[in-house]
Amino acid sequence: MRAGRRSRLVALSLLLVTVLLTAGLAACSGSSKPTPGPVGVHWVSGANGNYPADVNAWGAFTGRKVGLAIVFTERKDWYNMVSADWPTAAFTRDKFPGELSIAQPPFPRDGNEAACASGAYDNYWRTFGATLTKFGRADAYIRLGWEFNGDYMYWHVRNVETWKACFRRTVTALRSTAPAVQIDWNMNAHTDKLPGSGRDVWDAYPGDQYVDVVSIDSYDFFPTSVSEKSWDRQCHQRSGLCTVIQFARDHGKKFAVPEWGVVRSEGGGGDNPFYVQKMYETFAANAEHLAYEAYYNNSEAKNVRSSLYKPDLNPKSSKRYLRLFGPASPGAG
Repeated sequence: MRAGRRSRLVALSLLLVTVLLTAGLAACSGSSKPTPGPVGVHWVSGANGNYPADVNAWGAFTGRKVGLAIVFTERKDWYNMVSADWPTAAFTRDKFPGELSIAQPPFPRDGNEAACASGAYDNYWRTFGATLTKFGRADAYIRLGWEFNGDYMYWHVRNVETWKACFRRTVTALRSTAPAVQIDWNMNAHTDKLPGSGRDVWDAYPGDQYVDVVSIDSYDFFPTSVSEKSWDRQCHQRSGLCTVIQFARDHGKKFAVPEWGVVRSEGGGGDNPFYVQKMYETFAANAEHLAYEAYYNNSEAKNVRSSLYKPDLNPKSSKRYLRLFGPASPGAG
């Protein structure tokens, strides 16, 4: 009897472990339901902005502190990419105590992945590590070659093996002067194939030793999420949020969503609170594995026009965002 009972207990324990391991991805499936009970943020949640005042304004809107700032370097030349004070000097810890995520191309417009792969740019990346260290941001997240699967980015993958060699050399050089830097390998959602070659987006993964965080910029467009079925379909694309979460887990990494938002521009779902709800459910269900997420608040005419605050272009989504991501968790961030 004892042996039989032990066998049943072992079986039940294994079942429980399986349930716990899979439950985190439940919100990625079409079977998930609206989040019941208390809401609020209990993970690192950020916003975009050129200066701390811009980012902190998001905190005034949400009623909670902003845990991370999304910033971009200028891309016109090496000096502005790796040596200039801005934006790093603007976000020293005394000016912005939260974390920092920097979008960084692997080379300026006049560069190329072959030269990068050969080591021609290594000294520049050692300089960038020194710049991060100088301003107390040696542990920043670096979105190196972000959205590499979009042909609108001049650094998009052309030759997969060459691009990966470029990425690896850059990471090695950068870590030599900023060993605590966090390398964020970042794709664009809903673009399963690499431009030009047509190869699978995951073929560009450079290897676990060169990546700290696996991330995705996931906006509500091409395709939109207007129902459980459409959410489930896009989320499980090769370049979908659910796929990224699973890949990160399988490789012992955390995942991130550095840019997300509703989209009023062409191809977008417009003022879509359903999408905001689904993003919240996914973050909440996978918070243990989430490095950070950041809403991209934008009102430019030729951009995504995702703005929820100053100006509020999407009032229904803004209301839903505040209900879910608002001040319910005052210690969040």
